Amino acid sequence: MASWHRLILNMADSMPQRLEFPEIRAGPFSVVKNGQELFDFQTDVPSDENVLWLPFELQELMADFIQMCSELLLAGYPGCSGCGYRDDEEKWNELAHRHRIENFR
Repeated sequence: MASWHRLILNMADSMPQRLEFPEIRAGPFSVVKNGQELFDFQTDVPSDENVLWLPFELQELMADFIQMCSELLLAGYPGCSGCGYRDDEEKWNELAHRHRIENFR
């Protein structure tokens, strides 16, 4: 829990204009926004195509996930407003992601 809280504090320092941050609760890991689950950590493919499927062991993934988020913040993510980087990104395709993951496993 301490590393999650430290990540949230780093997010606040990096993005002072942001007013809403993730809420951390003890218990099973889940990521929910506006009542909608965003990530699913399990071996079976979720039926909801709006849920990002991450079929990895949660304990192994969490330390890497926190580290990657911290490194992105240190590198300046999410960048500056109006820099155009978001216009260059392609829309996320969850079905293509699931296909790549299934072929990788």
